[in-house]
Amino acid sequence: MKRIIAIFSVLVLTSLFNQVSAQNDYKVYCEVNMLWNFKGCYAALTLGDKYSNVNSKYDYIGDSLGDKKVFRNSVSILNYMSKNGWDIEYKVTNADSISCGSYLLSKYVQDDAQITSGLTLAKRNKSKN
Repeated sequence: MKRIIAIFSVLVLTSLFNQVSAQNDYKVYCEVNMLWNFKGCYAALTLGDKYSNVNSKYDYIGDSLGDKKVFRNSVSILNYMSKNGWDIEYKVTNADSISCGSYLLSKYVQDDAQITSGLTLAKRNKSKN
């Protein structure tokens, strides 16, 4: 009987702890503009004032060398962002001929530093728009 009470107490405490930690999460947003050129599709990100590039309209997803990462298609970009915790809020309709799509994404974080966690961004001096 004591074991059952102990197990039940642990389960209740774990549940309460998970609820308290989940309440500290807040939702952040990212706009992804997918731009085509002759090499492929690039992901131009807008991450908000604190993380946005002040010298350019966008930050770009980067490769290991710090250059803009080339994706084969827009689904590859969405898969990359999904692997880093981002969910699609909605697709922004756009009549821009060089765009292969724009999406508003969101994820829950506990700290602003988590906004860019997992993302590799292109070096800003190489990201000319």
